[in-house]
Amino acid sequence: MIKQIGLFFGTFDPLHNGHVLIANYFIEKLSLDELRLVVTPLNPFKNKSTVSNEKKRLEMVSDFCINEKQINCSKVEFDLPKPNYTADTLDYIVKKNPGSKLFVILGEDNLNTLHKWKDFKKILQHKICVYPRKNLKKEDKRILEHENIKLYDAPLMEISSTLIRERISRGKSIEHLVPNVILNHLM
Repeated sequence: MIKQIGLFFGTFDPLHNGHVLIANYFIEKLSLDELRLVVTPLNPFKNKSTVSNEKKRLEMVSDFCINEKQINCSKVEFDLPKPNYTADTLDYIVKKNPGSKLFVILGEDNLNTLHKWKDFKKILQHKICVYPRKNLKKEDKRILEHENIKLYDAPLMEISSTLIRERISRGKSIEHLVPNVILNHLM
């Protein structure tokens, strides 16, 4: 039997309820055996000084996943050269999971910049499952015509990690924005 694995890449700074909702949506929609939250230590498009400590982020996601049945924390990118490139990570995951079918879960904002990613054509060899993002400037529509890209009508959340970090810095509650285990890490 072919194992179906969803790969949801992110800095998860922090993991929030929107991420969880998207993960559960794709587990059900794609009949995934497993969804891996792939914690990215160093995204080449982000400024390292503005991202929270990588080990702390990994610990938060790992703690969240302890009680999850089908959502697992992946630290694969911690074992690969930095900065982390999705194409390289996918090559590694393919080698470690022979015979599995991989689904890359991507926000529409990332799809719009995919053509700027290292070896993006290698990424397009996998099924790319795209969820919508609010207030997004639509860019190159041609990429949507690729046979391995499919837009899904996943729930649209008005939550972002940036919003959560801003609320924390202003002393405002984030209780309804993150899972309780994440809240315990942040407070």
